[in-house]
Amino acid sequence: MSIPLQLITGFLGSGKTSFLKHYWPYLSQSKKVAVIQNEFSPVNIDGQELKADFSCEMLEVNNGSVFCVCLLGSFIDSLRQFVDQVKPDLLLMEASGLSDTLGVGQVFQSEKLRGKIYLDKVWCLVDAKHFDRAPALKLRLEHQVRSADIVLLNKLDLYDGDLNELKTDIQKMNPFSALVEARHGQIEDYELSGKPRFFMVEQAIGGRPDVESVVIKSAQSISEKALRSFVQNLNGACFRAKGFVRLENGKQGFMQAVFDQLEIKELDQQAGSTELVLIGQFDKSVNLQLKYDEYCRL
Repeated sequence: MSIPLQLITGFLGSGKTSFLKHYWPYLSQSKKVAVIQNEFSPVNIDGQELKADFSCEMLEVNNGSVFCVCLLGSFIDSLRQFVDQVKPDLLLMEASGLSDTLGVGQVFQSEKLRGKIYLDKVWCLVDAKHFDRAPALKLRLEHQVRSADIVLLNKLDLYDGDLNELKTDIQKMNPFSALVEARHGQIEDYELSGKPRFFMVEQAIGGRPDVESVVIKSAQSISEKALRSFVQNLNGACFRAKGFVRLENGKQGFMQAVFDQLEIKELDQQAGSTELVLIGQFDKSVNLQLKYDEYCRL
């Protein structure tokens, strides 16, 4: 049966490891939780720090291999072996600060991992003090925020700007994510923060489901009518969907769906490419990327 994976993202120095040090002990009270750490450098300092603080099953992935094509096959093999040996109830993955969230999500679509792991939830930590300090890498930061279910505004004890203005900027990037204040990577209520507007898959169908996550990317535009038809014609196989769509009216849309109930919100920004994450029990003989492209042509 599939193992849910929660992805912890955030730009360099945003506090991901500090958050993980608080979150793992909370989860591990009732579940067997294993950790995957992806570090861009050859030496994983954060992994050493975690091991010093508590004992957990950990897979360390250095040299940024989660988003380096040349090393991707090695990571997939290591992850499959790790999961088969450890048999966790839940995986927590701390991604490198330079990683692409949806790029990581696509890893779980490989033949070796299908049916074993699905992308269940995405946390994104934002360094409130340094949010606008790296304009050259702003697109990568925005992408991490846009892909999140829960955004943690961290390091607020160091922030002396207009908090409401900062929150407004975050909500413009991702109007549907839960937005939570944090200090030193710690929040007050993990249960409350861990439940975004749309349900988690486990709550919908009970127990651990045999599901997968599928990432769809497209430069084609689509009409709202065709998008609704695409979701509805999955015949209940898609439990949850979320992401950005390039609409045919030239606008960027943010989509959330639960089964065949779909909500689209147009954003006040130039249309970018479509990037969707679908979670469900899909017919493996159907290529959902090609199916989506067909609906774009309607």
